[in-house]
Amino acid sequence: EDLPKAFLDPDALPGSKAGAPETDPFGAQVYTLGNGVKVILYKNDVQKDRVSISLSKDGGESLIATEDLDSFDSSVFSFFLRNTGVAGFSGMTVTKMLAGKNLSVTPYINSLRHGIQGTSTPKDIETALQLVYLFYTQPRFDEEEFGQGMKQLQSILPNLVNQPTYKFQQNMYKALYGDNPRMGVISLETLEKANLATIEKNYRRLFADAAGVTVQISGDIDNEALLPMVEKYIGSLPAGDKATCYVDWNNDIIPGTRVDDAAVDMETPKTTVLRVFSAPIKYDRNKAVALEAATYILNMRYVTSLREEEGGTYGAQVYDAMSFEPKDRAMMQIYFDCKPAVADKLISLAGEGLNSLASEGPTAEEFDMAKKNLEKKIPERRETLAYWAGVVQDFHRYGFNKDAEYEAAVAAVTPEALTGILNEILSAGNAVDVIVRPAKTSEAE
Repeated sequence: EDLPKAFLDPDALPGSKAGAPETDPFGAQVYTLGNGVKVILYKNDVQKDRVSISLSKDGGESLIATEDLDSFDSSVFSFFLRNTGVAGFSGMTVTKMLAGKNLSVTPYINSLRHGIQGTSTPKDIETALQLVYLFYTQPRFDEEEFGQGMKQLQSILPNLVNQPTYKFQQNMYKALYGDNPRMGVISLETLEKANLATIEKNYRRLFADAAGVTVQISGDIDNEALLPMVEKYIGSLPAGDKATCYVDWNNDIIPGTRVDDAAVDMETPKTTVLRVFSAPIKYDRNKAVALEAATYILNMRYVTSLREEEGGTYGAQVYDAMSFEPKDRAMMQIYFDCKPAVADKLISLAGEGLNSLASEGPTAEEFDMAKKNLEKKIPERRETLAYWAGVVQDFHRYGFNKDAEYEAAVAAVTPEALTGILNEILSAGNAVDVIVRPAKTSEAE
């Protein structure tokens, strides 16, 4: 098979020149191209031969109408991307043309932003930039390629919807978000409604022009050699007049206290429990670190109280999050699978563990272990390009130095801060329990 030699002819692109650069606090060179695109070139040698590319623009799924969202279900869209090609090249042809190259370039549409992300080696970066340009300006919408992905999903989903884990997910979304049509789990109805025309209509609108686009290229790069390529490929994206902004659809956890307790047929009897606590708390780095410390301690406590002492759980997991987009919110969740016979006792113990930490605070030993764990993470995180690329991206997007702020917050964390943030979350009175137990027919152990 005769494969095309290249994805495009660079000489056919107009390009646009970069203005004089500014240097940010991390040593990155920041340019504005003639088409208005902001470009950040961030040289970082923490991982040799690795380059990351991020093109982002505000909007994402928030700019897609509710009735069109079935076509952008994460599974539907990812299967579409897995099979699609670009411009005049089929997905199979693209795969063959990239054989022997070490790169990956993929469009994305997440809740608040959309764009293109990629990784590459220094020698393959020009090909990667060509693909970024083509995915933006010449996306491919081929019914046969779309159909391949849908067939794969149609073969998986009928079996999946009968699994207890699927029922649990369904109940979880319903308990947390009610009947919000923008928040849900994939269903057979999703596949019936999803179609390529809807994907094409919205994709072309989201990627219509480069107004508001920021491109960041990080890693093992040579700025002098890279800039002409950036001017050629990123500089050729169509200029636009007005940047898009994301829309807040109020996709929040419904306030209040609820318990969703369901019995489901299952082959292997087990009870699955999720407890979610949330509160509208203004984002604060010190509070976020204190919450992280609390999570570490709860995970330690539950290993002892739920697994070792009771022997009824297969391991509890505690997660935390503090966010400020689209709204300020703090959240903590406790998740575990357990033997049905001890489920209610473990649910009670899990609540006691959280409440006692909030009211009495950690022991000196627990706090010391939690703080040491946070301190240990700092140098570990700094060993990856993804971490530093994220630090630079956040600085340009939000104006803060996440690396320095995190280290300062870890140094300043106290037991009082830990109990403070837990009490702030618990006092908001937003607690949702989602429980899926085996139906009586499947409960014999």
